[in-house]
Amino acid sequence: MKQFKLFIKNYWIALRVFSLSLAFASTTYGILAAYINGYFKGNSIPYLVFLVIIIEIAGLASQAGANLINDFFEGSFKYPAQETKTINFLNMKRTYFDIFVFFSGIAALLLACLIGLYLIYRTNIWMLVIGLIGVIGSYAYTGEPFVYKRKGLGVPLSFILMGPLMSLGSYYAISASFSLTPILLSLPTSLLIPALMISNEMRDFLRDQKFAMGTMTVRIGSKLSTALFISLMVGVYVLTILYIFLGFFPIYSLASFITLPYAIKAINNVKNAKNLGIQNTTKVHLYYSLIIFICFIISFL
Repeated sequence: MKQFKLFIKNYWIALRVFSLSLAFASTTYGILAAYINGYFKGNSIPYLVFLVIIIEIAGLASQAGANLINDFFEGSFKYPAQETKTINFLNMKRTYFDIFVFFSGIAALLLACLIGLYLIYRTNIWMLVIGLIGVIGSYAYTGEPFVYKRKGLGVPLSFILMGPLMSLGSYYAISASFSLTPILLSLPTSLLIPALMISNEMRDFLRDQKFAMGTMTVRIGSKLSTALFISLMVGVYVLTILYIFLGFFPIYSLASFITLPYAIKAINNVKNAKNLGIQNTTKVHLYYSLIIFICFIISFL
C-alpha cells in the first residue's frame, strides 16, 4: 500500500495535474466562440454535451501526453524511493516507473488521436491538419529526436500550439469553419502560456545554462526573459480592458483583476528565479480563465 501511494504521488507530479488548466481553458474558449457564433443551434442538447466532453478530453489528453513525455526525457523530477532497478530503454537507463510514464504519455496522445478521428469524420480534412500539428507538437516539445525546447522554440511554440491552435481546433470541431473569434477570445489567457514556460525555464536557468540546454531563456538571457514575462503579464490585463471597451468581453470581466496579486507575486518570483513563479503563474491562468468563463455565463443569462 505504501508503494502504491508513492507511485500515485510521483505520477501526479509527472502528470502536472494543475497545469492541465491550460488545455481546459483553450478548448473551452473555442467551444465558447462556437456558441457565440451560433453553431450550437440545430443540434440536440445530448449530442452537444457529448461533443463538448470529447473535445475537452482530447485537449486534456494532448497536454497530458506532452507533460508525461517531457517528464520522461528531461527527468525534471526526483522520485523519492520509487525504485532503484533500471533497464535499457531508448538508449537510456530507466526505471520501470519512468517507462510507465513514457507509455502512458504515448497512450494519452493516442487517445487524443482516436477522438480526433471522429472529429475529422464529422468535419473535414482541415481537422486532420489541425490535429496532426497539435499531437506532433505535443510530443516534439521535449520528445526525441525533435526536442524543440532545446532549440529555443519552447516558449513561442507553446503559445501557438496550446493557445490559438487549440482554441481554433475546438471551435473547428463544432463549426467546421475558420474564424478569428476563438483566437481573439482566448488571446489574453493564451499570453499566460508562454509566461508559464518562461517561469519554468527561469527556475532552471542556471542548470540549463551550465549544460548548454539551449532554451529560449538561455539564448536571450535572464534579463530579457524577465522583461518578456512582465510584458506578457501586463498584456493580459491590458487586453482585458481593451476587450471590455470594445464589447468583446462582458463588463463583469473586470472581476478578473482580482488575480493581480498573484500576477505581481509571479513577477517577483521570476525575477528571483524561484519555483513559486510557476505556481503563481498557474494560479493566475486558472483563476483568470474561470472568472472570464463565469462572466460570460452570467452575460448569457
